[in-house]
Amino acid sequence: MLVEHFAVVLWVTGALTATPIVQFAAPKLVLARMYRIELTDEAGLFIARHWGLFAATIGGLLMFAAAHPELRPAVVTAALVEKVGMVVAFAFVHRRPFARGLRMVAAVDATCVVLYAVWLVTS
Repeated sequence: MLVEHFAVVLWVTGALTATPIVQFAAPKLVLARMYRIELTDEAGLFIARHWGLFAATIGGLLMFAAAHPELRPAVVTAALVEKVGMVVAFAFVHRRPFARGLRMVAAVDATCVVLYAVWLVTS
């Protein structure tokens, strides 16, 4: 069933993954409102801006792959690696106060990891 509906999975997870494009435009505001992280350090804001663009790029690639089945294995593998990295990084800091706002991101990424891994194994 997952294989037959995987384009929809890619559209939905790609759109969710692309939402940090807003963080690229306004990193301080997005970090404060979405993740409850107060960051004023210029270098940290630069890295947050870059991460927002990177995540949005992965999301865009996932949506592009929804319409281009021949690209799916490569794009899904790249997204899987990125999302596993996020989940592992979150696991290391999940008890710290700043991580509270990242729980939803970690949960969505963990769900994506399962869906992508199952699809890669079964397709």
